Order: sequence, then C-alpha cells, then structure tokens
Amino acid sequence: MPTLDSTTRDRIVAAATALILERGYQATTMRDIAERADVSLGSAYYYFAGKEDLVQGFYLSIAREHATLTRERIAEEKSFKARLAIAYDTYLDVASRYRAVADTLVSLAVVPTSPLSPFGAESKPARETFIQLYEDVVEGSDLKTDSRLRAALPEMLWLVQMVITLGWVQDLSSDQRVARRIVSRMSPTLARLIRAARLKPFSPYVEEAVGALAAIKEARQARVSGGDA
Repeated sequence: MPTLDSTTRDRIVAAATALILERGYQATTMRDIAERADVSLGSAYYYFAGKEDLVQGFYLSIAREHATLTRERIAEEKSFKARLAIAYDTYLDVASRYRAVADTLVSLAVVPTSPLSPFGAESKPARETFIQLYEDVVEGSDLKTDSRLRAALPEMLWLVQMVITLGWVQDLSSDQRVARRIVSRMSPTLARLIRAARLKPFSPYVEEAVGALAAIKEARQARVSGGDA
C-alpha cells in the first residue's frame, strides 16, 4: 500500500482538472485520470474513493486559490467595502478558468443528496476554506456592525458567494460581463447594509438573518444524519 503523499495527490487533482476541462465531467474516467497523472489506477483509488471524491479535491484547490489571491489583494486594504468587492471579484477571476465545466458541476452540486453539494459533509474542507477567508475579510477591515451579525457574517458572505455562482453560471454574456457588473454594484450596497445593521431600527432584521443562518446550519446537520458537518 503506497504512503499518502501530498505531491502525488495534487498531481492527481491537476490531472483530473485538466481532463475534465478537456473532455467534460461525464466523459472523464478514473482510469484516464490515473494515466494522465502517471500513477496506477489502484493508487488513484487509494487517494480518492472515486471521481466525485476527486472533484472535492478540485473544489478545495479552487477555494485555496481564491483564498491566496484574495489575501494578496486585500493585504494593504482596510475598507470593508473594498475588501468585500475584491473577494467576490477574485472569486469570479478564479472561477472563470473553469467555465467550460461549470454548468455540469453546478447541476450536480444543486442536488441536495449529491456528495458534490457545497453544503454536504464531503465539501467541508472547501467550505471551511472559503468561510475562513471571509472571516479574514471581516476581521482585517474597518467594519463596525451589530455583534450578532458580525459573528455570523463569514458564513453569510460565503452563502452570498453561492448565489453569485448560480448567477454567473446563467450568464451567457462574453466573459460573464453581466455577472461582474452585478457583483460590482452589489458589493458596495451589501457593505452599506451590513454597516447599517448596528442601528437600532435594523435589530429585528439582524435577528431574522441570524436565525435564518442557524436554520440553514440545522438543515445541513440533519442532511448528513449526524455526520461531521
């Protein structure tokens, strides 16, 4: 039995990514991936239980790339509005490289019982990478807002990213110009609303938003039937 090696694992993910972009998800087999990565089929299955498990490695690579680029771009920026806009714009930059297979992967991900669902236990590493990034976006900024909202904000911002993904996939304009224009307008508005949440008239809405997030997390926990969500 081979020893787990991160370099080999990354090579298999890279091979899968290249093949899926070339041939599509359905036409790519584990044998094809193993051959492209120059490993035995048995070794490929040692690192990944199957193609869906391997796509989770693909998701994690996207999440890590997004996090690295965003942190570089916001390093000298303190404005929450600017940091948020940079985070979402960078996400579109990274996602655009995988536009050729986005429709297929999103159609698989939206099925609640799919192991490729972004809300499932299998997607936890990528999900936590995204959420940790948004925590850094918030914590390194000049944001002042309701404390309840601030605590829930990283996961909420990730959920907004999920909505952006669905809109981006539906955008057939050249270079997804419409999605980028919407994001450029949405980010400042969202930042203003988050800042305004500290004002007393907004308190009931904050409570509803935090409650809604708690309900989503509860539903996710129920979905995995006691698994590690």
